[in-house]
Amino acid sequence: ANLREFLDHVRDVPVEVLHHHLYGSALRRRFRVWDHPNDFAQWVAESLEDHVLSEKLAALDPYANEDLERARETISDLVEDHLDEQPFVPFARPGAEFHFSSALSLALPSGRLVDTVEDMRNSIAVVPLSSLYYHFHEARLRGPGDDHDDFSRWLDGQFGDNDVSRALGRLDFYFFSLEDLRKRIVEIFDAARPGDRS
Repeated sequence: ANLREFLDHVRDVPVEVLHHHLYGSALRRRFRVWDHPNDFAQWVAESLEDHVLSEKLAALDPYANEDLERARETISDLVEDHLDEQPFVPFARPGAEFHFSSALSLALPSGRLVDTVEDMRNSIAVVPLSSLYYHFHEARLRGPGDDHDDFSRWLDGQFGDNDVSRALGRLDFYFFSLEDLRKRIVEIFDAARPGDRS
């Protein structure tokens, strides 16, 4: 109900809860204004109306942290420092409390297969956003130290080093909505010269 309780829970919730609120928010908030790319920043902005702290939490890129424990420390430090500067503990209005939760992901085959770079580009342009999330966001969390998306993995495996996978690797994707991410990815495919795309 307030920022102090929030901090206490951030410090002790299971990492699966942090994962849900940091990584999964892109999947759940696909049609909102994309000022706050994680649930924590969104709640602080909307329920506590604290735009200074929400901006700090929004700037946190969990993919840049070594693991979720490091992300937990960063969030805890940000909130604790912010609380120390406040004359009182910010409260949420009744009904706007933060609800810590976790989720289970299920990956189901879509029936869509690609054999060429052009097929991949065309598929990315139309697949459900949940599929894009799975292959671009979740792909980076499957193994320690692996920061590649599934599209780049396939392109590198088929064609070796290439312009498209290098450009995909440079995308600061965490700060895009999934719809914006789709547009950027398609633009990357379209910008590649035909000889570089196959």
